Amino acid sequence: MKKTLHQVILGWVMALVVSTPYFAAAATPEPKSESFPLTTKSTTARQLANQALAIYVDHVQQPEAIALLRKAIVADPQFAMAHELLAQISLDSAEQVAEQQKAFATRRHASPVERTAIEWYQNAAEHKMIPAITSMNEVVHQYPHDKLVVWMSSWWLMTQTQYSRALAIYENSQITDSPGLLNNMAYNHAYLRQYDEAINLMAKYAASLPGDPNPEDSYAEILRLAGRYDQSIEHYRAALKIDPEFYSSKFGIADTYSLMGNQRQARKEYDKAFSKFHLEEVQRIMWETREATTYVREGDFKGADRAFQAIADAAHSRHISQVEADSYRQMAIYQPDARRASQLLDKADAALLDGKNAMKAAIMQESAQVLRARVELAVRTGDRQVVRTALDRLDQLAQTANDQMIDAAFHGAAAALSFSEGNYDKAIEHLEEDQDNPISVELLVDAYQKNGDAAAARRTAASLAERNDPTVEQALVVPAFRKCYQDASCNSGLKNVSLPQQASRTFP
Repeated sequence: MKKTLHQVILGWVMALVVSTPYFAAAATPEPKSESFPLTTKSTTARQLANQALAIYVDHVQQPEAIALLRKAIVADPQFAMAHELLAQISLDSAEQVAEQQKAFATRRHASPVERTAIEWYQNAAEHKMIPAITSMNEVVHQYPHDKLVVWMSSWWLMTQTQYSRALAIYENSQITDSPGLLNNMAYNHAYLRQYDEAINLMAKYAASLPGDPNPEDSYAEILRLAGRYDQSIEHYRAALKIDPEFYSSKFGIADTYSLMGNQRQARKEYDKAFSKFHLEEVQRIMWETREATTYVREGDFKGADRAFQAIADAAHSRHISQVEADSYRQMAIYQPDARRASQLLDKADAALLDGKNAMKAAIMQESAQVLRARVELAVRTGDRQVVRTALDRLDQLAQTANDQMIDAAFHGAAAALSFSEGNYDKAIEHLEEDQDNPISVELLVDAYQKNGDAAAARRTAASLAERNDPTVEQALVVPAFRKCYQDASCNSGLKNVSLPQQASRTFP
């Protein structure tokens, strides 16, 4: 895919996030020293919003923060920024959509910079990425040292997989007294697989809030991402010792057992957690999906089908279209039967067409993932017509969306076709743009080997073997790859003795 003018502009606009001289050239307002405003006619509403932000940003007390924001809105229904903040942290998809609409509808009651922030999120929801980024840049430029602004921008960039840019905003802010920002930055480093930096920041975060369960929980998750499973479980248990009701740590233990390969114990832990805790929609779906993935890890695809179908059915009954579609997509990618996989992708498309209780951006990103799955399935079955049709649709979407996640889906799909045609140079070009997806990274190892680049193959294989994201893609690729990576009779020269597991995959 050649870069369009829109994509060139997107790269330039994103560069403004970390380049102060460009802001001056764009004649944006001079930076202000005061705090980002929260405009409301009600003192009570402002106090409630500030309390919500204090417990959410630094302590991640999400349900409590949501309740406070709801009270703030009752106190002042025209409090536009409270509507926006609730849209961003709500754990209910219908509420997210409704509150975003209310924030946009009431923005005339807000200050100019609040209106810019609301327009940023509104454009992002409508998948107008260049205007969204431009508005974000303007807000960051006006309040580069404000904790709320730094949290909003760095968190949003992280959700867009723009981890380096999120880190740059934090570093430019010079904020050193926010435990919550330390937490977020540790995750950004971890997602870049910079685990030493992530663990160091997490240690500082934990030290800054002794007696708080969330630092122990976050520390545990970072350790798990780094493959330090036993230490991870220790920190999850430490969080539960501080607060037995801290449910994410109970589920985190289950996630860790699954990544360790003990699926039976993982499901026991999930079941204990589900029976003990009442969860909001977003959290319940996330952990139900991870429990379903345990069946994929052990090759029990019928068990996985039952679990994922239950999630899809529940999402359909609650009119949560993106979740329903994603459940069918995940089912499709592990199916051994191509016809069944195609039928599931048809169901995913039908759910996306329904489009209920989801932002346009989420629907478009999910559509890209479904198209990618169609291309990969058609490559597998040799259906060149479906490959070209789906890949052309995905290319058009990527050309117009200016969305890194959609771009990555296109590159993964295009690489599958190029590799199947023996065009390894072109496959590598695409795969290097999609290195967050284990399916692409495994193919990249193979493409480097086919091209005779042994050093790149070894480097990429080492990276893949260390992936510990609790996703279906990781479950399909990494455990078998990791075993083979250790076994010299299997890995054809990619041996790394630092990894403890043994063998089953054969490299080309």
